[in-house]
Amino acid sequence: MLDYNQSRHIEAYQESKLKSIRDGEPSSDFEEVDDDELLQQLEDESDDILAKYRESRIQQLSGELKNIKQSIQNRGNDDEEDLGYVENITNEKKIMEIVLQHPITIVHFYQPNFQKCQLMNKYLNVLAEKHLQLKIIRIKAELAPFLVNKLQIKILPFIIIYKNSIEVDRIVGFEKFNNAVNPSYESFENYLLVRNIINRKSIKFGLSNGNRLNKSINENDDDDDDDDLDI
Repeated sequence: MLDYNQSRHIEAYQESKLKSIRDGEPSSDFEEVDDDELLQQLEDESDDILAKYRESRIQQLSGELKNIKQSIQNRGNDDEEDLGYVENITNEKKIMEIVLQHPITIVHFYQPNFQKCQLMNKYLNVLAEKHLQLKIIRIKAELAPFLVNKLQIKILPFIIIYKNSIEVDRIVGFEKFNNAVNPSYESFENYLLVRNIINRKSIKFGLSNGNRLNKSINENDDDDDDDDLDI
């Protein structure tokens, strides 16, 4: 797991790349810093870390930078440039195609008028923007009758996580957050960190969350607390 200082640098680096891709606006952090310069900065700032850990830390950071660049390069493989966004799926047959194409895929089955699903969608929107190595998709449960039956989905929201096309975890409702009415985004991200789905915590959430949430969520905002699936 990356420490706070390393995560801060990586997040700023990623924000700079996303800003450049999305709207061409200049980024104040690391706009002109290439990968080698960034790694050197991090190494210089790590003088207080024991020498025997320094090399492994730099290797971790190099790997993270490589993952970010690879995610950006691969964005052209999709039908639309959805880097940093949750992709809406309307055909359940496409889900497994996506799972086979990406190292880590998070699939959210939801109903737009369920309050808990709305909250989970918001958290997934932030997660997609902060962790580009994740491929996050969502589908309305009513559009996936075969998978709903096969996965025995009874409660929404329902999330299934794949690593290298193999299921590694499920999140059913908010049961893994002590069934809290409104679990925090931090608790959601911490859970994924412990499960090795992500390898760093988000430092800040100011990139473009407000605009992104409006773009990614275009659903009914009815306050329906019923999370039982009935389709």
